[in-house]
Amino acid sequence: MHLRRATSIMAALTLSTALVACGSDPGPDADPANPVTIDVTVSAAAEIYSIPWLVAQQQGLFEKHGVIVENIVPGKGGSATMRTLLDGNIPIGEVSYPSIVQADAAGSELRIVGGGTQGPYPMNFYALASNPNINTIEDVRRWAYTRPNSASDALTRLLPSIAGVDPSRIERVASGGIGEGFALLEAGNVDIALVPSIVAEQRPEDFKLIVSSPDYMSRFLQSTITTTKDYAASNPGVVRAINAGYTEAVASIEADPVAAAQIYANYTGFDVESATAVVERASSVGTWGGGFDTASVESAQDGVEASGSDRVPNFCTLFDPEFLAEGVENDVPGDCDS
Repeated sequence: MHLRRATSIMAALTLSTALVACGSDPGPDADPANPVTIDVTVSAAAEIYSIPWLVAQQQGLFEKHGVIVENIVPGKGGSATMRTLLDGNIPIGEVSYPSIVQADAAGSELRIVGGGTQGPYPMNFYALASNPNINTIEDVRRWAYTRPNSASDALTRLLPSIAGVDPSRIERVASGGIGEGFALLEAGNVDIALVPSIVAEQRPEDFKLIVSSPDYMSRFLQSTITTTKDYAASNPGVVRAINAGYTEAVASIEADPVAAAQIYANYTGFDVESATAVVERASSVGTWGGGFDTASVESAQDGVEASGSDRVPNFCTLFDPEFLAEGVENDVPGDCDS
């Protein structure tokens, strides 16, 4: 078992989905005595989204349930990660909620089978420290997000309204990815953009925090563990094993954030001290979860609707609790028991 390591954060952020191994055949169903090997895709894998996956991979938490996650393949957010999943080379991954709704609101092809990133951290938007004109959200005129139908797209629509700022005063700029938005910010082409949390920890003198999403909302379903309906039906054990390993990884992170930070630091190439600050902050606000949480789903759906989308999910079809790990929350909007 080996791990894709990035020698720098920007290298990790600019990896394309062309890195997907074409021979990633899902194979037979999960068997602890003879584990099946798969790859997974995770949006912005150099950010906090990858941490439970990395911990489960490195601590053998997937393998003990019958699955070896060989590679964690970086997606580029939103619909790009969705395409990686639907191409068929990678059977399961963590995908942004808005992109799922836009792709398949009725749940005819896709299944959200497990929780993922259920809080708004680390969706923090920074200005350059050297820019004297941008100090609060009221000052922002050009605001970078990653891609349409991404979590950052939704938040750049929701947060101004929550803050009482006239959204018509803000030009929203689709950068194409976190790394590209970061580059636009450093070039002075936008006022604020997402800055990777670990970069912000390492370079506090270069950036100033303007909009911290957790200051405005406590729950927000950024991304979910998702697969196709057909894969879930033909490989239910693999899906259950992924959920079990992910849920155990979240507990492991809470119990020993320093160990998780070491794994994350090895992956990103950054120092353990900065990685520990990121892991501890994410864990302290309940960023990750293995189950379904109505509050986080509803706030994410508010973001989808704020974008002008008329895509109304069938929550009872799109979310499938059959594969959840034992003991996790199972609560989505609507009456799905009737």
